[in-house]
Amino acid sequence: MTGSDRDVVALVRAGDREAFGHLVRKYQGRLFGLVLMMVREPAGAEEVTQDAFVRACRHIAHYDDPRPFYPWLASIAVRLAQNWLRWHGRTTRREGSPLDSAPEPETATAVLSQLMADERSRRLWQEVAALSSGERTAVILYYRDEMSVCEIAEALGVTTGTIKTLLFRARRHLRGRLQSVMTSREEIST
Repeated sequence: MTGSDRDVVALVRAGDREAFGHLVRKYQGRLFGLVLMMVREPAGAEEVTQDAFVRACRHIAHYDDPRPFYPWLASIAVRLAQNWLRWHGRTTRREGSPLDSAPEPETATAVLSQLMADERSRRLWQEVAALSSGERTAVILYYRDEMSVCEIAEALGVTTGTIKTLLFRARRHLRGRLQSVMTSREEIST
């Protein structure tokens, strides 16, 4: 099927449920990657991703046509992932600490490594996976999914200032982590 997301949504609204499959195929991998970085559990990510598509299809009448489809879908998935994390008792001890009883970042990124094209990108996303939940979500939505600060704030139900702060902190944490990796590599090679 060809056509814009708006054309596909119009078909779905007209009763063509098969057309929604086009949107699922188009955004499934991207949405799964976002959710996996949030929940850090492949089975949970699959569950949340499926739920997001089901909810989007069920509430397609609420989609605002002039806006891009993916940010709307991502905001549904982010809310569902946040609910999933609450339901499964995942909390952070403090800003920047790993999630309690969550798999190591290497486990989560092992699944994501198939989505990453080269070694540098893979290393960067491994470090992104180690960020706190809020920072990680903001980074993924802003840099990978190319959502605006306003769209992210709306999706997460926070202010734009909060998103800017999360992105600032995430960049600072990533810079520090990547510099320490480079320093340790240099020490090993000498």
